Amino acid sequence: MLLPQLLKSQTEIIAFHNCENFFYPTNDSLSKDDDFTINSPRNWNWERFNLKKDLLAKTYIAMSKGNLPSIIGLCEIESDRVLSALCDDSPLKKGNYEFIHYNSSDIRGMDVAMLYRKDKFKVIRHENIVVDKSLIIDEPTRDILYVNGILNKVPLHIFVVHAPSRRNQDRNRPLRKAVFDLIYKKAKELYDKGEKNIIIMGDFNDNPWDKTIQEGFKLAKYYNHTPTFVNLMNKDKDKRGSYTYMGKMLNFDQMIVSYDLLQKIDTASTTSHIFMQDFLIDNNPNQTMITPFSTYKGFKYQGGISDHFPIYLKLITPKN
Repeated sequence: MLLPQLLKSQTEIIAFHNCENFFYPTNDSLSKDDDFTINSPRNWNWERFNLKKDLLAKTYIAMSKGNLPSIIGLCEIESDRVLSALCDDSPLKKGNYEFIHYNSSDIRGMDVAMLYRKDKFKVIRHENIVVDKSLIIDEPTRDILYVNGILNKVPLHIFVVHAPSRRNQDRNRPLRKAVFDLIYKKAKELYDKGEKNIIIMGDFNDNPWDKTIQEGFKLAKYYNHTPTFVNLMNKDKDKRGSYTYMGKMLNFDQMIVSYDLLQKIDTASTTSHIFMQDFLIDNNPNQTMITPFSTYKGFKYQGGISDHFPIYLKLITPKN
């Protein structure tokens, strides 16, 4: 970008984070949250809730070097009460955040949501996208959040996803692929109508190089010609991950963007879009790799932030 263009632009942070079981301490009769209430087996209480809330806020402030992200996609969020506390009763309050959230079909009440700074992002519309129930094998899965708005004169279409998990010998793999196909279909429809600024972010429960994602978002084709969508996390293969499991680093947390939006993203400023500051890392000397400092390890409380590192991108936009 030339100097005159830089002087007329500003950089905005867009982030995503799996918050690891961020429950409100009092019981929600609409969700199966018994493990994360007061006097539950995990002894989730107000002190632990408030610490986690403030540590999450600290994370997003540190990520943006105090400037605060303009948009934050979240997953493993139980309710509006959790989001209200994070926006209004934490150090994030100075960011004047609002949130978008729908109660999803997930049996535990684990939803996706999006925070946005009202002075930066103007919401046009939002929608809860429900996965076809006929495809579900075990329990209902999380819904997909779609948000359309304008960030500093740049129109954006954002999808926030938490794909079905890999448990039970990965019985959910076909369902995950169906979720990716559904998002791709809706995103491609927007793209074909001339809406070229698209971000798909979330915990995909698959790596960027896995066949489900490559085929679901038609990413493999970009080796041969200009793609519609590009996965920003591809370059991190075999280097580092946002999540660890069974001694492996996994890159489940990803941002997939439209090729046209890629031209507006600052990809030269960092070698990775995974945010790993020291306070986010488990310093247990028995760890053999960089591991997120989780809130719980099984039923044992550790006092960390999340079992996932957050991810982000830097979007170059016109100055307001």
